[in-house]
Amino acid sequence: MIAPVIREFLPKQHLLTYLEAILRVYNRYGRRDNKYKARIKILVRAMKPEVFAEKVDAEWETIKDGPETLTDAEIDRAKSFFTKPPYEALTDIDAGYEQALKDDFAFKTWIGRNVKAHQQPGYAIVNLAIKETGVAPGDVTDDQIETIADLADKYSFGEIRVTHEQNATLADVKQADLYGMWKELCAAELATPNLGLLTDIICCPGGDYCSLANAKSIPVAEAIQRRFDDLDYLHDLGNLDINISGCMNACGHHHVGNIGILGVDKKGEEWYQVSIGGSGYSNAALAQILGPSFARNQIPDVVDQLVSLYVEQRQEDEQFVDTFNRVGIAPFKERVYAAK
Repeated sequence: MIAPVIREFLPKQHLLTYLEAILRVYNRYGRRDNKYKARIKILVRAMKPEVFAEKVDAEWETIKDGPETLTDAEIDRAKSFFTKPPYEALTDIDAGYEQALKDDFAFKTWIGRNVKAHQQPGYAIVNLAIKETGVAPGDVTDDQIETIADLADKYSFGEIRVTHEQNATLADVKQADLYGMWKELCAAELATPNLGLLTDIICCPGGDYCSLANAKSIPVAEAIQRRFDDLDYLHDLGNLDINISGCMNACGHHHVGNIGILGVDKKGEEWYQVSIGGSGYSNAALAQILGPSFARNQIPDVVDQLVSLYVEQRQEDEQFVDTFNRVGIAPFKERVYAAK
């Protein structure tokens, strides 16, 4: 479900009291009689978000200035646990870094796709795309994890962050160190410049490792990666999210993928339901099911047909989900099932 907004703005000192008000309303009206419906999302949908918000506001009025109201001293105490690293005072742009961008096109491509701006002058946020073709998304070897740890110690204050997208982030790298770091990443096969592209797939472990799964996920991801192993073509397509789940528990969040793939069981055989048009960003949307499910060996062809129609239909600067929102699901459904 897409979460509804029940309050646009809340003063920071009232965070805990407002959360308590939400819990009180849920405890009072939630479905305690049915364990499958004992979820706050079920209550909000049944009650309607605006009614739920009214009840929360009414409850909040009785407690908002109570003992759980946060003081400035308590907020400052909490902030003290999140200190910044010992950044150096650097300029906005490093001359050596600028020269490397001019001299090495491959490095420039990686910077444009995998490196993000930092709020601290002279630093950058480096994302390692753990999505080499032929390897399970997010999986690394023992040598690679040692390399990532060494790079974190060498370049990023010893800190590594693992992302929802099954990649790794070194959040505080000096611009002056980016070129040398990139060369080390290339040697470790960790420098694929595909962050956010079609092959940067989010994929659950599926039937290979999970006893709950209806179908395997990793072989599907690999087959798609092999079909779309041309980086020039991927960069031309632009951002395109593929999410794969091996069952309805949806650990791969297939329902918010631009293209979502869900493993289903049909009389003991593995099949895959495809949905399109989802988004997990500020334009949040649930994907729409394309139609009847497909055999595993058909999935790369299905993705190819969806992408081909997108390329034909897209207007300037449109991403996949933008084109889908403009033309609707019908053209995609017609293309895929006509080719089936």
